[in-house]
Amino acid sequence: MKHYLSVDIGGTKILGGVVTEHGDVLARCKEKTEKGQQKKILEQTERVIDNCLQAANLTASDLSGIAFGVPGVVDSQANYVISTPNAPLTDTQLGAHITEKYGVPAIVGNDANVGVIGEYWKGAAREAQSAYGIFVGTGIGGGLVLDGKLIEGFRSLGGEIGNLIIPLDADEIAGMLTKKHTRLEELCSRTAIENQLRHAILKEGRKSSLIEITGDKKLERIRSKALKEALRRKDPLVVDVMRRASFLLGLTTASVLHIVDPEVIVFGGGVIEACGDFMLPLIEKTAHKVALPGNGKPLKIVRSSLGDDAILLGGVALLRERNFPERSTPPTPAPAAKAPARPLAQVDKPLQG
Repeated sequence: MKHYLSVDIGGTKILGGVVTEHGDVLARCKEKTEKGQQKKILEQTERVIDNCLQAANLTASDLSGIAFGVPGVVDSQANYVISTPNAPLTDTQLGAHITEKYGVPAIVGNDANVGVIGEYWKGAAREAQSAYGIFVGTGIGGGLVLDGKLIEGFRSLGGEIGNLIIPLDADEIAGMLTKKHTRLEELCSRTAIENQLRHAILKEGRKSSLIEITGDKKLERIRSKALKEALRRKDPLVVDVMRRASFLLGLTTASVLHIVDPEVIVFGGGVIEACGDFMLPLIEKTAHKVALPGNGKPLKIVRSSLGDDAILLGGVALLRERNFPERSTPPTPAPAAKAPARPLAQVDKPLQG
């Protein structure tokens, strides 16, 4: 039995897990992401790795590889972090650093790319041949799998749906009054939703139950669970902001359909986990309303079934392909043909194990 370790480095948390080659998670460890410099977050990451190994009663020498999902632009072939707006890891040789410290092969990928591979292998898209993942958390990430192949793009920018440019009415979006356009994640991510609510309550004097729910008069952090509770109470302000975010995500979903037309679109991330019951029906309704009908095959918009484990499992799927390409088989092999080796980002359904 081979063992792997995956780490999800996010804007609010660092989550690690020890996972078997069949996708069984043996141990999880998590820390709140601390604000600081590159050195600090690397120390935190190493501590999560050490704690995971200890919890699984393993050492680094027992691992067949370590994988990372990072919120930003990544050169996955060089295992190098190019840019991370929501974490201080820009210009970091993360893969080389971890390999040097632990003596284990390490790979690095964009977190949404790794997450959608996890959903494709073991999650909500496991029955599909193509899938697009939209992950709404601190920021917004996207990833595309077509016929088992992760599409990272020529410049490593494939799937970056959070950077979709949105034109604005200058008076429409709170906190965006000086801009004529912005990016999707500046309107619909948890950070954006938080900023809009804080502006409306503290600057405009709008009434809301959020101060009571959070116990914080300054609203320094509005977590997804607080948004969920406010929606449960039918807080008018929160309902309004979340409805607008859902509408924009619905338009985005229609755009994804028109550009790549995947079999399944998977929504995940902390905001969807907490508020999906409110948001997904609105997202789906908007997408159905504006998207072309196509050939009549059903549009599948589903919620992530793996949650936080999507990146943990996606990292393992990619590690298996990097280290053991001979395990892959083509989707419909000829009876006597030898299966060709696959590249790093190819993930076949036989990996379900």
